[in-house]
Amino acid sequence: MGELLDQIDSPDDLKKLSVDQLAGLAGEIRQFILDSVSRTGGHLASNLGAVELTLALHYAFDFKTDKLLWDVGHQCYTHKIITGRKDSFAHLRHAGGPSGFPNPDESIYDQFTVGHAGTSIATAIGMALGEQIRQKTEGREQKTEGREQKAEDRGQKTEDGRATNKIVALVGDASIVNGSSFEALNNLGLVKRQLLIVLNDNSMAIDPTAGALAKYFSKVRLSHTYEDLRKTTTNILERLPVIGKSVEEAVERIKKGIRMALPTSQMFESLNIPYFGPVDGHDIGSLIQLFSALAQLNTAVILHVYTKKGKGFSPAEQDRPRFHSTGPFKINGDLVEAGTTAAARPSFTRVFGEHLTKLAQTDSRIVAITSAMCDGTGLAEFRKRFPDRFYDVGIAEGTAVDIAAGMAKTGARPVVCIYSTFLQRSFDQIFQEVALQNLPVVFCIDRAGVVGSDGPTHHGLMDVGFLRMMPNMVLTAPADGLELELALDFALGENRPVCIRYPKDLVPADEFDRTACARPFELGKGVVLASSPKSAVAIVSYGVVLTEALAAAHLLQREAIEVDLINARFAAPIDEKIISLLGKGKGIITVEDHRLACGFGSAVLESAVAVLGGQIKERLTMIGPSKRFIKHDSRSRQLMEAGIIADKIAQTVKKMLKS
Repeated sequence: MGELLDQIDSPDDLKKLSVDQLAGLAGEIRQFILDSVSRTGGHLASNLGAVELTLALHYAFDFKTDKLLWDVGHQCYTHKIITGRKDSFAHLRHAGGPSGFPNPDESIYDQFTVGHAGTSIATAIGMALGEQIRQKTEGREQKTEGREQKAEDRGQKTEDGRATNKIVALVGDASIVNGSSFEALNNLGLVKRQLLIVLNDNSMAIDPTAGALAKYFSKVRLSHTYEDLRKTTTNILERLPVIGKSVEEAVERIKKGIRMALPTSQMFESLNIPYFGPVDGHDIGSLIQLFSALAQLNTAVILHVYTKKGKGFSPAEQDRPRFHSTGPFKINGDLVEAGTTAAARPSFTRVFGEHLTKLAQTDSRIVAITSAMCDGTGLAEFRKRFPDRFYDVGIAEGTAVDIAAGMAKTGARPVVCIYSTFLQRSFDQIFQEVALQNLPVVFCIDRAGVVGSDGPTHHGLMDVGFLRMMPNMVLTAPADGLELELALDFALGENRPVCIRYPKDLVPADEFDRTACARPFELGKGVVLASSPKSAVAIVSYGVVLTEALAAAHLLQREAIEVDLINARFAAPIDEKIISLLGKGKGIITVEDHRLACGFGSAVLESAVAVLGGQIKERLTMIGPSKRFIKHDSRSRQLMEAGIIADKIAQTVKKMLKS
C-alpha cells in the first residue's frame, strides 16, 4: 500500500487529509485496486474510473448517518477500501474476503446488496419518503407530548425544515438508460427533501452503451472540453443560493451563467428535475465543493459528472470491455499477460458464439439480440460478421425480449442472449409476449447455475423455476460443447420458444459416451448413458453436472454397485422414461445446478406424483443447491457445498439402497 493509504481505516481518517493529499491518495488507491484485481480478478475499469468521485463523496458526506446507494454496485471498490475492508482485499471475491458488490453484512456503510442496474434512484426515493413519513410521525408524537424536536437527532430536520441526514444515489456504467431508472425519475417529484443523484457518465456499460439516449449523452460529452467542465463547475458554485434561497432561483441563475443551455439539462428539466453539470469527475477538490453545496438544497437534484473508465491503466483505457470484469492477469509495464487457464478447452460461451455464427451463414432468418453484453455472451464475431442482424438494446432485458417477439412474429429466428440472473428482469415479457403467443424465440441463457466469485447477485439458480411454469416453454440444458451445438440446432428448428441454459465454465473434457451424446436432440427425450437390469437406482443428471454424475457412477462401480445413468437434456417436458423407472421399482437421484425448489428434480417429482402417487415415497432424492443465497467463492467449491460432487452422489445412492 501507499504512505497515505496506510493511514486510512475509515472515512473519518480520510477527512484528516487536505484536498491536495486526496489527489495523492487517489493515485495510491488506483494502484492498490490494480494490484489486487490482477491477483484476484474482478471489475477493474469501472473502479479505476470512480476513485476521485468516491473519495469526494465520503469527504463531503458522513455515510455512517447519511445514505449512499449504489447502482449496479461493481464500482464500489474504493468505497470498500476506505470503509475498513482494504486489509482483506487479498481475498476479494474469494471465500472469507469481501464480495465484489456492496453488502450490508460486511459494513454499515453498505445499504443494499446490489448487482443489477436501475435500482438506486428508486430505492433512494423510497428511503427519502420513508424518512419524510417518520419525521411527520415523530413530529406529531412530540407535539402531542409537548416536547421540542431536536435537530441533532438522526434523520430529523433542522429549524428551517431541511433533513439533517443526506441521501445520495450514485448511478453509473450506463444504468441511467435502464427503464427502471426513468420510471424512478418520473416519480422524483414525490420527494420533498434533499436527495442527490450523481450521474457517473463514463460513456459505456460492459460494452459501449447502445441506443438513442446513449448517443445523446455521447454527443453532449464530445461537445465539451476540459475547460468547459471547469467553467461549468465555477458557474454552479458561484450561483448556488445561500441557505434559505429557493432551488428554482439557483437553477435559473445557473442557466443564465452557462451559455450552453445544455441539451442534457433540458432533458431532465422537462421532467421537472433540477440538473447541474456536466463537471469533471476527476477534479476532486471541485467535486467536494459541489457535493457540499448541493447537499444544502432541500430538493432532489441531479449532478452529471464525466469520468474515464479504466483511468490510470493504459490497457484498461484502451480496451474497456475486456477489463470491465477480468480474471487474474500479470502486469508488465503497459502490457498485460493473461493468467493461465485450468485447461486448453473452450468455454460454453465461446462454443455457443462460434456455432451461432456458423448457423447464421446459411440461415438468414437468424438474428442475435443482447442487453449490453455482446462480449460476455460470445457474440463479438457474430456482430462483426452480421452487423445488420445483431442488436444490442442496452441494459433493457424486457425490451430485448419484446423486440425478439416482434421479430419472431414476422418470421425471423431471434436468439436472445442474456445471463440467467439478468433474464429474471424480463419475466413478464417472456410470459406475455413469447410464451402466451407461443412464438419461436430462442433464449440462450449464459451464466446458468453458480457463477463463482460474482456471488449471490449473479448466480443463475432460478431460471428453470420461473421458465418451466409457463406453458409452451421448452427447457433444455446441454452437458458439453457438442450437446450445446446440438441444442442450438434443435431450438432453431422448433416452432415454439426454447430455452438453452449453460454455465460460465469451460466445456468438460471428452469423457462422455460420444455415440450417445452425439445424438440429435428430440423434444422431451434424454440419453441413457448406462443401464443394467441389476441396478436399483438411476442417477438422472440435468446439464453440465453430468460430469459429477458420471464420476459417481465410476466410484460406485469400483464397489460393485451398478446404477443407471441418464443425461436428461430436458426439464420441460420431462422424459417419460425417467418416470417409468419409478414404476419399475427403481429409485431416482436427480442432480442439477439449480435451486431444488422449482428446479429439474422438482419437475421430475411433480411428474412422478401425477403418474404414480404415493408409490414414489423414499424412491426419489434430489441433489442441488438449497433455498438460500450462496456467497461468493470458486464455482467448484460452490458446487461442492451444494452436494454436487461425485462422493456425495455416490453416498446418496448407497443410502437409498439401504433404505
